[in-house]
Amino acid sequence: MSGSPAPAAAPTVSQADVSPVKLAVVVPDLRVGGLQAMAVRLALALDRRSFTPTLYTFDGGGPLEDDLACGGVAHVHLPRGKGADPGHARTLAARFVADGIRLVHCHNITALFHGARAAHRAGRLPVLYTEHDRDMPAPLRHRLLHRWLARRVDHTVVVSERLREALVRWEGFPEQRTTTLLNGIDDPRSAFPGPRQAARAELGWDDSPVALAVGSLTPVKNHAGLIEAFADVRRRLPRARLAIAGIGELREELQRRASALPPGAVTLLGERRDVARLLAAADVFVLSSRSEGLSLSLVEAHAMGRSSLATDVGGNGEVLQHGITGLLVPAGDPAPLGDALATLLADPGRRALFEGAARDRYLSAFTHERMVALYVGHYRALMQSRAI
Repeated sequence: MSGSPAPAAAPTVSQADVSPVKLAVVVPDLRVGGLQAMAVRLALALDRRSFTPTLYTFDGGGPLEDDLACGGVAHVHLPRGKGADPGHARTLAARFVADGIRLVHCHNITALFHGARAAHRAGRLPVLYTEHDRDMPAPLRHRLLHRWLARRVDHTVVVSERLREALVRWEGFPEQRTTTLLNGIDDPRSAFPGPRQAARAELGWDDSPVALAVGSLTPVKNHAGLIEAFADVRRRLPRARLAIAGIGELREELQRRASALPPGAVTLLGERRDVARLLAAADVFVLSSRSEGLSLSLVEAHAMGRSSLATDVGGNGEVLQHGITGLLVPAGDPAPLGDALATLLADPGRRALFEGAARDRYLSAFTHERMVALYVGHYRALMQSRAI
């Protein structure tokens, strides 16, 4: 962790308060995405003797609503109007008051815009802000707005050191109140503990070398560049395959690009909730993003003990240790991406070395228990500092 340190002795999630703190978690929606998954998993993991979380959304629900319902966590959707919609902050503030909210946790800048204003109206409630990822520097008018918002945050958590430095430099978030806290995930091996061959049999995959990408089909993930790079891989390894899991606006375009390669070379798998099985079956996990905060998919690949290849952007280098758990390549250039992918797919011995180190990396830095304990420490520190 960097910046202002977390409380010296972050309490465990098993400690209880006399009266549980009602916590508002503000996210745009409940789609299956890294930000949303992290927010939902954190809320579900909180000890209800200490915190009672409620998820508040403004851009819609999504599949993660089912996870909240199964875990007994309330979800409130309050649609916003177009633009700044000053009325939305009033509506959200009124709901905070009615629900007895005492602490607000906003995820990403749009949620902060609505949530921080509502928290102020609802009685100057303490606000924790988590920044997951954004392109920086933003346009000047956005930076000025974000500087204004920064003054309404009690503490900011950033998921990678690179992102923390950018937030402080470009948007004026106070360095002493801005902390790096690496995302953590539940151990995916509990979802699929079986061996690689069992996973391949369930998926109907043969013994061809397979690279797997997981992420939304959007421009920032640069799957188009990955498919271009994979065309070179196929020339060198004719049996190699690329599987891409995810949904998004670029599906049709990516399907057209994939159809230019031999049949079966590239498969778009659509939305999947069995990523652990896919990772168990794959030989290499590949992440071709132009920008990242801290990729939960890359963390999950490490947790599954999978060798990885990623572009050197955002927090990727804070997860993947180049030459130890996988390989990092420059973003935006298909040539080094293709070279590195072909190298890994063709070298089982090297992959085996990376796989063991990747699993160790997850256990040392990215477990869900560690992340939850640190967030609980921040929650308690904010409540104590405001003497609520």
